[in-house]
Amino acid sequence: MAFKYRLETNLRLADQELDIAQNLLAKEIRILSKFQEERDIQAEIFVQAIEGQKQACLGQPWQLSSWQRYLEDQKRKLAEDEQEVMLQKKVVTGFRERLIQCRINLEKFKRLKQKKWKLYNIDELKKEQAVIDEIPQNQTGRG
Repeated sequence: MAFKYRLETNLRLADQELDIAQNLLAKEIRILSKFQEERDIQAEIFVQAIEGQKQACLGQPWQLSSWQRYLEDQKRKLAEDEQEVMLQKKVVTGFRERLIQCRINLEKFKRLKQKKWKLYNIDELKKEQAVIDEIPQNQTGRG
């Protein structure tokens, strides 16, 4: 039964590793969501800056240079936010792959446990059958 203990331990560890991977993935997805929200807000600010520059062109040309600087600043911030989102998507993808690997490992241990358990039961049945087969031989030897 030592195999059972080892398999159970490995199975339990694989299950814990899966839980950890799920929690880490959830954390990274929350971070990605936060970055996406920040990017979307920055995109709105950028659109407003474009509209402000447009209005300055139409009615207040003396403010145009200020709006252009503001627009460039917002464009830079939007590009930075987009870069953060892209990098975080890569991180999330890595954690998803890790989670898939953990699931594969857990399934391997489950299947191995089932296979080993069947083999163990077959061996036990053979031992029992051998004992049962010896009983009549022992009784005929006594008589």
